[in-house]
Amino acid sequence: MDKFLSSKKCILIFVGPAFLVFALFGLLPILFNVALSLFRTDLMSPGAYVGIRNYANLLHDSIFLQSLGNNLLMVVGSFLAHMPLALLLANILFSKIKGAHFFQSVFFLPCVVCGAAIGLTWTFIYNSEFGLVNRILEALRLASMKRQWLSDEGTVMVAIIVVVMWQFVGYHMVIQLAAMRNISPTLYEAAAIDGASGWTQFVKITMPLIRPILKIDAVLIVTGSLKYFDLVFTMTGGGPNHGSEVLSTYMYYQGFRTLKYGYASAIGNVLVLLCAAVIVVSNLLFKSKDDMELC
Repeated sequence: MDKFLSSKKCILIFVGPAFLVFALFGLLPILFNVALSLFRTDLMSPGAYVGIRNYANLLHDSIFLQSLGNNLLMVVGSFLAHMPLALLLANILFSKIKGAHFFQSVFFLPCVVCGAAIGLTWTFIYNSEFGLVNRILEALRLASMKRQWLSDEGTVMVAIIVVVMWQFVGYHMVIQLAAMRNISPTLYEAAAIDGASGWTQFVKITMPLIRPILKIDAVLIVTGSLKYFDLVFTMTGGGPNHGSEVLSTYMYYQGFRTLKYGYASAIGNVLVLLCAAVIVVSNLLFKSKDDMELC
């Protein structure tokens, strides 16, 4: 059986169909998008070949640069919001507190809700006149801190990052909790016998053993924060004054509102390159000592 499973024909039988689906719906669209970015076209008339002019124009597009900056802010904000909080919640639930399974389900629930529905809900919560946030500030006698959260360029990105954290922190918590539950309990029992505190056990046992999963989770956090569309589009539509514009919403704006599909394709390719770059950076940041020795 092992000889059969290790044969090239067997590998091709199992991997071939999946690779064909990936090539058809993944690689080919990317290649088509790269080719389309070299043209100025609205897809309804013959396009004009412009080479890399679309990419050159991006460097002089202030809205694109602002969108890129907002995306980088989303990357940093999402990582700082998700990773530590998800680790904290996972470690608390891992300690087998009463009702752990109930809280695990509650924290995970928001990530299965449609992003558009969450965006609409939080739009009402942030409403400057009757929104829950400003009402709470009034009740706490902090009326001076009231803001038009989604209409102020200074607060709109922070407000969106808070919603992203609320929606997906449970998802990353479940990933890290599953990794913790795969650790042998005998390691913790031996550490407790030696007098190791809970913090020492977390630093010396939990963190090193879940490091590979943290690496994967970091990639999911960062690449996910680069691709947010429905939440931003529903809550602000990229406003005010493109203050919350990200690459995905600006790509939509250029492609479906101004019909500059070649320019929109160039923005999409930049987004793909950013995703690839952050994966490489994440791999370097979470590279273990064993990986470095192998290199």
